[in-house]
Amino acid sequence: MTIFVFFLGALLGFFWLLLLQTLFWNLPKSDSRSHYQKVNKVSDNHWFFLLPTKRLLPLLYWTIVCLCYGGLCVVAFHDSESFLAFVWLTSAFLLSLTDLIDYSVYPQLLYPAHLLLALAQLRSGASFQWLSLGLLVPLVFFVWQEKMGGGDLLVLAGWSIWLTPLTLLALLLVASSLGLLAFLAIKASGRNDWRSCPSSPS
Repeated sequence: MTIFVFFLGALLGFFWLLLLQTLFWNLPKSDSRSHYQKVNKVSDNHWFFLLPTKRLLPLLYWTIVCLCYGGLCVVAFHDSESFLAFVWLTSAFLLSLTDLIDYSVYPQLLYPAHLLLALAQLRSGASFQWLSLGLLVPLVFFVWQEKMGGGDLLVLAGWSIWLTPLTLLALLLVASSLGLLAFLAIKASGRNDWRSCPSSPS
């Protein structure tokens, strides 16, 4: 059953990636909206697509993404709250994927994901964690100083209300550590294309 869920999840991951590619990453050239022009420019020069063996990259990229999502589906399937875990992991997966490729968080994806997560949490009997939401208030200063993207703060706000303060702090620590490791890895590789535009829900 686990293998079936994995392959079914990989197939669903292919669908998600195809949907994102169609909705956000393959806009017609006639679209004159400045944000999407900026996004397409960033995507065209993304570090992943500047690596060697360009012909193999699209296939390799799609394969890795689909396999990762298949693994997430297996994790959700074995969780006691499988539906809630599925919603959590899918939301995080899609938002991370758009942020990785376009350095943006799309409101067309962000708000429905938060709404579905809220419905799943309420269905499971979860309660609001107002203290966790309050812990994010200092981060507004970093957004104001353009040290942090507004989209990142909106993602955290939608998640924090369902997380205990300790869990939220652990999430922030892990996310910051991974971001620092990614920054050091890119710097070590000699590339200078690190996040030319901040995350934004616009």
